[in-house]
Amino acid sequence: MKPFKRGLLVAASVLLGSTQASAADRPFNPSIFGTRAVVACDPVEKSCGMAVISFPSGVSGLVPYGRSDVAVATMALPSVDDAQAVIARIDSGTAPQEAIDTVLASDPYAPIRQLAAVKLHPDGSVTVGQRSGSENSEHTCSIKGDTFVVQANNMSTPDMCRAMADGFRQARGSLPQRLYASLKAGARVGGDRNGERSGVIRVWNSTIETAFYTHVLAEAVVHGSTRALQELGVELNRYQGTLADVFPADRVTLDADTARDVKRVLRKLGYYHGRMDGSWSDAAEQALYDFAWNNLFFLKPTVVENGTRKIDGVLVHFLRDADLGAFVRATPSAD
Repeated sequence: MKPFKRGLLVAASVLLGSTQASAADRPFNPSIFGTRAVVACDPVEKSCGMAVISFPSGVSGLVPYGRSDVAVATMALPSVDDAQAVIARIDSGTAPQEAIDTVLASDPYAPIRQLAAVKLHPDGSVTVGQRSGSENSEHTCSIKGDTFVVQANNMSTPDMCRAMADGFRQARGSLPQRLYASLKAGARVGGDRNGERSGVIRVWNSTIETAFYTHVLAEAVVHGSTRALQELGVELNRYQGTLADVFPADRVTLDADTARDVKRVLRKLGYYHGRMDGSWSDAAEQALYDFAWNNLFFLKPTVVENGTRKIDGVLVHFLRDADLGAFVRATPSAD
């Protein structure tokens, strides 16, 4: 064990002040805090957020801090004080990198901290900052992009950050969907050395219609699951598909297979009674309208772009993985 970490455990033991400490009072094990994250802002969508996956449950309350113009991820040894101090300094006009460096300069645990911050400015520009402590776990890495930061620690491969950064840059769709794509890209090369059991995706926006209800544009949380990454995607589509309006970038072609999948769900819920082929009719469109009216915050009709009919891809994925018992079914006609 490295000297700093050994000293941290000794200090924690001393602070307990009892030789008969219960299990709940024992010092933590720093090696469980392996985590990977992508933190980003989108100047077009006017959103900021992050996607995080880790081993220990509770990551949703440990790592993400922010709002629609700033996002901060505190990792390795998470610190709410450091996260709030970084945001306060950014709000005072300090650049994200300087804010992180200043906060960690007075933090005795800085060698085992990992912090990232991304700031969206009123003029649409984005600035970023990142720092990983000198005594972070094996395969700690970070990459700063124009509008994002990828950082990771305690990984099974040193190539994690490159894979996640490439995945984010190459992804298409709304910011929440691109953040999730980055996590999936990382999973193709490795992951947390302890396994990945807990995750969170959280994106803030205060400018679009959902801001009337909440500034949390998208959220997904998973704890204690061996399928954390897959479940995170399902939960993201459930939240974004229900609450968020359609982002044009998320629309996909309504091909025959997609039409059948959507109609199959609408039929099971009693909204659609027509042919179950790959075509899309006025009856199918009406069924989609009625379903959305009863279950979603926004109507999500299909649209025709350059002669091609398209549908919200988030909604399609949401319906494919749906718990049909959670939906309001069609009211039987009085006829």
